Amino acid sequence: MKPFVALAGVVCASLVAACASAPPAPVVGKPLPEFFDDLKTELRAVHWRVKSASAACGTGEPREIDLRNAQVALDLQRLGTIGVGGQVRLVAIPLGGVALVPYASASADRKWTQDMALKFDVTGPARIYEVGEEVAGAGDVAKSVNAAIDAFMRSSAEPPCVRLTSLKLTLVIDVARGVGGGFRLVVPATDLGLDLARRDVNTLTLTWDKVVSNALQ
Repeated sequence: MKPFVALAGVVCASLVAACASAPPAPVVGKPLPEFFDDLKTELRAVHWRVKSASAACGTGEPREIDLRNAQVALDLQRLGTIGVGGQVRLVAIPLGGVALVPYASASADRKWTQDMALKFDVTGPARIYEVGEEVAGAGDVAKSVNAAIDAFMRSSAEPPCVRLTSLKLTLVIDVARGVGGGFRLVVPATDLGLDLARRDVNTLTLTWDKVVSNALQ
């Protein structure tokens, strides 16, 4: 069974006006409805429940962790709006793409939007994964989150035991051109020099205020 990932709310602000004097330039990226659908698909492939053959700290029981009470926040900064023929479409713009200049003409309207914050809730049943188990078809985002969870599950359980009560994971998320066309979600490599303090990157933050686990107790 896969958990259900629901979109809890949307806040969009800070539209920057288009510049009529700038030359036309294509605004390309991943349409936001597809972006959200892909992200929810990837979040369903996250190891929300994991067990390990290693013993929990201070016991002979195998390690287990249940992370389904997650709050997932998405902060999108690299967005553009395209209006053609009276239609407006929001797209997520690739971080590694060519710099874009907003413009307006009689036939098209190009703008930037700097802030869009969304929250997702993870609910419903979820299967138990083994540490290190790979999910068929999992994308870059799911693999990055799973790697962080698996690393925690592999950490030392030697005394003194530490009780884990909360957890927070933040990573940069972006879009890149797919080999067969279109755009896919990616987590940029650290060697690109990206950091969470930059105002032009998209971030995905998973927060657990209450961790259900015997892993480090």
